[in-house]
Amino acid sequence: MFREEKIRTKNGVDIYYYKNPHVHSFYLSLFVRAGSMYEDISGITHFLEHASIRNVNSLMDGELYSTLDRHGMDFNASTFSEMVQFYVTGASENFSRGAEIIGRLLSPIVLSPDQIRAERDRIKAEIRESDDRTSLATFAYNIVYEGTTLARTITGSVGGVNKISGAKLEEYRRKVETPENIFFYLTGNFTEGDLSTLSALVEGYHLDHGEMQQNLAPVCAKFGRRDGSVQVKSADFTMLRFSFDMDMTDISVAESDLLYDMLLGGYNSRLFIEMSEKRGLFYDISGSSDRYSNIGTLVFSFEVKSGSVIDAVSAVVDILRQLKESTPSEQDMMRADYVDNKGLLYDDPRELNFVFAYDNHIMNAGYTTVDERADSYMAVTPERIRELANEIFQPKNLTLTIKGNKKKIDALKLEEIIKKL
Repeated sequence: MFREEKIRTKNGVDIYYYKNPHVHSFYLSLFVRAGSMYEDISGITHFLEHASIRNVNSLMDGELYSTLDRHGMDFNASTFSEMVQFYVTGASENFSRGAEIIGRLLSPIVLSPDQIRAERDRIKAEIRESDDRTSLATFAYNIVYEGTTLARTITGSVGGVNKISGAKLEEYRRKVETPENIFFYLTGNFTEGDLSTLSALVEGYHLDHGEMQQNLAPVCAKFGRRDGSVQVKSADFTMLRFSFDMDMTDISVAESDLLYDMLLGGYNSRLFIEMSEKRGLFYDISGSSDRYSNIGTLVFSFEVKSGSVIDAVSAVVDILRQLKESTPSEQDMMRADYVDNKGLLYDDPRELNFVFAYDNHIMNAGYTTVDERADSYMAVTPERIRELANEIFQPKNLTLTIKGNKKKIDALKLEEIIKKL
């Protein structure tokens, strides 16, 4: 049976890999433990993500994109609050080309001032075109994570981005691209020779040493001590966002996933069935489970008619109280995606790559096989779900933020409803 394994390069970089010889592609990621949560300069990690890919193109004499197209490969990146993921993927026979491309991310930034300026302008356009400045999510983050770096947007501000020079990017790259804070994760079909190729490429780069980022989020002074007030932001439509504080020192990845899915994640999830299917209060609901090693936030939001706010909040409170008051059945546990469908991870090198890299090496879940991961979800009992519901779904953990017509939203009445949790 294949399992997660690791080699360490001579310059101290960990390469994790999980092989599946039955697929025809490879998926190689470089993870950097950096992000808005750790930043001294807001937006610099996201800027580094952009500049690093442009830098690779420059090092390849402008041939990056034609090379990717010629060999049918994909190369891209995403920045999160606690990490950056760069990835390259393609047919297995093109592994060495992909490894060479992603390895160049460890090179010094050699971009000219004009190239830095062009990338800065692209990021400013991204900031301008996004709805981060006016979104309900940003409004909520500023309250939920008040006074901490998590209240920032990942892209930063136009003013902040204007102050980031090429020299600052290179200084920051050297600071975060250390053997302690980067690792590679390889999934799909590859050979022992491919692993040796990747290891040799990584060993060719000089990396400074530093301290490992521990994925410990800064904690808002009001965390777990909310006052139950409802915060309203003016808008010409009505949207509600519920944010619940979670103590992740007491909650496993599997437990938080199953609780989230029972509420939001499946066709039979409680919030969707009761509020959309039965009552027609909204068409769809979105959410996330934002997790760090110490704290987290379970979030869900939906849009309703302005006259339905009281009914919607009352319905949410009733659903959460029911979960607190009655132990779910085994059939309600939403384990299928993690247990019955565990083998599907083998069919998707991209998903397997992110799940095992994030769960094991950001959240420290500690499993080494798909079967062990499935076992961790099987071990979560209905009684534990009820216990978690009682721990999390309390007024002291809730931040309710709303966009809508302030004159039509009775915040005091909503606060009385919330007290019933």
